[in-house]
Amino acid sequence: MRVQWYRVKKTYEKPHGGFLAIGPRYPGVLSDDGLVVLFTHPGDAQWTEVVPVEHLEEAPEAPKPRRRRK
Repeated sequence: MRVQWYRVKKTYEKPHGGFLAIGPRYPGVLSDDGLVVLFTHPGDAQWTEVVPVEHLEEAPEAPKPRRRRK
């Protein structure tokens, strides 16, 4: 199992209590059958969300840190 970066498409309807938002990139793990991706909340490993691949697009690079203004 390898972690890859994905972006959630506008077609995804977030379930009640879901933590994923449309647009940002998230690290996720593709299932063995290739039909869904498992996302785990970074602050709480027990909080997970499973999304069908048709609602995702691959985002090959991790997001770059934002530059802070002084």
